[in-house]
Amino acid sequence: MRVALALGWALLVGCGRTVTPEPPVDGGAAEVMEEPGCAADEECDDDVACTADRCVDARCVRVAVPSRCGDGTVCDALRGCVDPRCRDGGSPCEADGGVACVDLGSSTADCGRCGVRCRVGDVCDRGACVPPLRGPSARCRRASDCREPYACDTEVGGVCSLPCAPGDAGAAACGAGATCLSLDGEMGRCLRACDPRERTVNRGACSTGQVCTALWLTNDLSRLGEPACVGFCQSDLDCQGDPRGGRCSLRTGDCGARADDSRMAVDGTLCDASALDPAGRSLSCRGYCARVGSGSVGLCASLIERSTRQRCYDDPATMTPLGPVGADNLGLCVYRACTDGCACAGGAACIYPEDREGRPQAGPTRYCLPPTRSQPVGAACPTR
Repeated sequence: MRVALALGWALLVGCGRTVTPEPPVDGGAAEVMEEPGCAADEECDDDVACTADRCVDARCVRVAVPSRCGDGTVCDALRGCVDPRCRDGGSPCEADGGVACVDLGSSTADCGRCGVRCRVGDVCDRGACVPPLRGPSARCRRASDCREPYACDTEVGGVCSLPCAPGDAGAAACGAGATCLSLDGEMGRCLRACDPRERTVNRGACSTGQVCTALWLTNDLSRLGEPACVGFCQSDLDCQGDPRGGRCSLRTGDCGARADDSRMAVDGTLCDASALDPAGRSLSCRGYCARVGSGSVGLCASLIERSTRQRCYDDPATMTPLGPVGADNLGLCVYRACTDGCACAGGAACIYPEDREGRPQAGPTRYCLPPTRSQPVGAACPTR
């Protein structure tokens, strides 16, 4: 997903992307992560027979009930009763068993159900046989992969798109099943509309290798438009034949010449946002380098696809993904919580977030951040 993103407090630089997360402020705007997702139990029913679905504290909670499955199968909260023995298209199930396989690969001969073969012309996507997409958000490698007037767009992760003007009129012009996704408030792309709460394509989820997002990092949170399917690789399989390269960066969602490097700095570490390789990736971070304030000082950061991953890659006990929960599946991992300087490294200080005027927002939580003029020294580490 190579989209130019821009806001005010911090800039995330790399692969043509600039992102501006607001630092968490206790009792303030960071509460966006607690956006309500439901009001009644009925809204949480996902038609998975072996789960008990309830709305608890404005969040859908789906609990697997093993007793509702039988014959050696187990209950998966997303896919129902599954056979844990199914692997890579090789299934011990009977052809007419009707039991879904754990394998969610792309084999048209064994598409998520034991013995089910997709019809000629259909493709296997997340365990369902569906018609191949050639229009909005269809995965593409070249112009001929998209039907007219759509074009193959690497700016949104190698999917078919069409330029549009953000807003209701632009969304209507994109046609049924599509919406105009705002890239920066002024430019937009016609892409497939999606529902971030769903997990199957036929019910509104995105295809494998995509993320359902309204690009909250680029747009005003109070005026987020309808989310759409944007390219976001989750394995090297999603990058096969991609002109950018065949390796998937799990932390950026981009295909390229190299995968993530575990020898590089973890998220929340100080970095130089101006130090990039020829492809635009950070030379020091496993993911991106988020420029903080002026100059090139930044923090290492990663993006996650929240429908498949709910925790940050590095130190999830002190780092929580940012993003509108339930309304967008794109999460950002960048800020590390701390009680003193022992948790911070590389010159970062354990300080309070500051507002746009540089005033510390004192609260119960500090974060590992670059020292500022008003907070040149953070909470000291007693063991140093």
